[in-house]
Amino acid sequence: MQSKKIFIFTDLDGSLLHRETFDFDIIKDFIIECHKSKIVIVPNSSKTKKEIEVFLDELGLKLPFIVENGSAIYGLNLLGEHLPKTKVLSKSKNEVWEIFEKNFNQNTIMNFKFLNNLEEQEISTILNLPMNKVKNAMNRNYTFPFIFLGDENEKYQIINEASSIGLNIQEGGRIMTLGDKLNKSSAMLDFLKYFNKSETIIIGIGDNKNDIEMLDSSDFPCLVKNNKFNYKNLIAQNYTLSSSEAPEGWREVVREVLIKLNFFGS
Repeated sequence: MQSKKIFIFTDLDGSLLHRETFDFDIIKDFIIECHKSKIVIVPNSSKTKKEIEVFLDELGLKLPFIVENGSAIYGLNLLGEHLPKTKVLSKSKNEVWEIFEKNFNQNTIMNFKFLNNLEEQEISTILNLPMNKVKNAMNRNYTFPFIFLGDENEKYQIINEASSIGLNIQEGGRIMTLGDKLNKSSAMLDFLKYFNKSETIIIGIGDNKNDIEMLDSSDFPCLVKNNKFNYKNLIAQNYTLSSSEAPEGWREVVREVLIKLNFFGS
């Protein structure tokens, strides 16, 4: 049995949840088995607090989690009563918007199609969510999801411009998000400050571009198969890659790493 404490920091959509249906039933028992084996599973997602709470209710577990691309950590106290229940890392949504409006190129802003300005039906189509889940997805405290109407060169320009004014634009599977200058990796590292590094093993699991920094900060970076993401030039040789898409791909990479660690042996 592995003596060190194992943490799994995992993206959700396309990594643990099926990319289109968001289902995970086929691996639910495996996730619960990991939890019962004292592996700490930490959802680290662009999703909102409410969305992750709904996921955890469906899973039937109480877990710490990170929301909105590293904006805040919830449930650290589950790992120790002395730890905070909530830790906000991001500027407020109003502060982020004020910086954006005041300092960003106004001509470029015309190419931003912010989801909060759209009707629920259109948001539902963009996010591939049923109407009853749109409200939770848009209940954001720190970030602004949007579709960018410019070309690839202009996309790189807005990412660089955001960085120059202390903000961050991140690209996910369906949308981009505007937020404070942080990401899933910075939040994960802040989370881990509460634990002795020499006594931990970090497994990172993702499927897309906005997960790479988190994976590169992990001891065992894992990438779940995503045919829509060309990752060949972005990843190091030590990545564990799944042959299946989510949710089966999540179980595949976790098992492979745990076997390397001689944890389950299965």
